[in-house]
Amino acid sequence: MQPTRALFATLCTATFAVSCSTYQAPERNAASAISVTKGFLFDGNTFSFDEPLELQTHGPLAIDFESFAGKVEIRADKSFTCTVIEARRVAAHGWGRLAEGNETLTDVRWRASLERREGSGETLVVRASTSHPEDHFQRCEFLITVPELDSVKVRTTEGEVRVTGNQGAVDIRTTEADVRVMTPWAMTKPITIITSEGTIDYRIRGESTGLFDAETRGGLVKQRCEFGHWLALSDQNDHDRFLAVLNNGKNPIVLRTSDGDIRIAVVPDPTSVGIWIMDP
Repeated sequence: MQPTRALFATLCTATFAVSCSTYQAPERNAASAISVTKGFLFDGNTFSFDEPLELQTHGPLAIDFESFAGKVEIRADKSFTCTVIEARRVAAHGWGRLAEGNETLTDVRWRASLERREGSGETLVVRASTSHPEDHFQRCEFLITVPELDSVKVRTTEGEVRVTGNQGAVDIRTTEADVRVMTPWAMTKPITIITSEGTIDYRIRGESTGLFDAETRGGLVKQRCEFGHWLALSDQNDHDRFLAVLNNGKNPIVLRTSDGDIRIAVVPDPTSVGIWIMDP
């Protein structure tokens, strides 16, 4: 197994499998691992993969993720017996500054820790930062795979966010990027997704509930509800604004973007999609 290739492929929406026994289990609180692969991307950026980090977790895991910049994919995979974090540091100084950009990768830092939640369960806390003065040239990309996924909180910039298989609430804020949230579980908790210059895809089962408030500036709001009680009678509904209630739900579903579409799908198999989603 080659984790570096796996991460790059998955961030491009491919899939892969990991055996947790491949890695040595770290302590419950871990700093970023050593860099194992360096290279250059086709666009003149330089990158460095870190050694995958394995954490032994129990039950549905909540995620609290914050990064200065970069994409993140968080997904539940029942074939995993532990939580695996893969990270790639990227410097986008361009072809004329490749060597310099490569040297700045060590300025990117990230940490992961497991913390006990009030009541029961665990929260995986991930923080990524950089000390480089030209931080706008850098980002840190993540793939986090867990056996069971509870709630998710993500804060990043200039980075696509994908969440698959969550069982709990979602709170995502990013910029200049698409966001995709899709889960086979019935959603009854609050959902907030805010981005800019990107498309939002929210895909759930018909047993879910929600008080929907979706709005885009410069795009369209599209929706498809194949089953469940869907009530959308507001006189504010238009091509770029959509208010609706699913199954008499009271949990708020707030979706906001600019220069991008919002697609809402209430379907039997929400995660059955390809690389691109053209319609809800």
